[in-house]
Amino acid sequence: MPVPHRIDVHIDPAFRHRADPDLLADAVRHTLDSRRLRRPRAVSLRLADTRTVRRLNARYLGLDEPTDVLAFNTDIPGLRDPSGVAELGALIVAVPVAARGARARAVPLADELCLLAVHGVLHLLGFDHETPSEDAAMRRMERRALVRLGRPGAARPLTDDPN
Repeated sequence: MPVPHRIDVHIDPAFRHRADPDLLADAVRHTLDSRRLRRPRAVSLRLADTRTVRRLNARYLGLDEPTDVLAFNTDIPGLRDPSGVAELGALIVAVPVAARGARARAVPLADELCLLAVHGVLHLLGFDHETPSEDAAMRRMERRALVRLGRPGAARPLTDDPN
């Protein structure tokens, strides 16, 4: 039997009542599974406040502004624990920013948090959305993972056209 992915979810105490750690771990797992990776990965996901995420964004990315999710890749080729699990990275989600995004998209906060977890994992795996074609590809991958999770309503539209 293959070694499973290792997913650690930490929710800051102020937000424990607003998020389901099992659902978020499943979102990460389904994203990893949707990419058909050769070896299991370890991902850490933290739900935090806006100030924490803004501070990290300023310190590590040089952007002194809040954002919804940050992804810090720690994947070092060939570095695995004895069970074969390779460290992929850490995700930090700003719950208040996610809540604003959920309201703007008219989706439940749980869906927005799942989307951000999926989106962040895709960044850890090396995907980006700087060009229209990259953005379209990333949206398709997000949708695939969210459908596997049973939350297709959490996906962003495949185009910016609201119709």
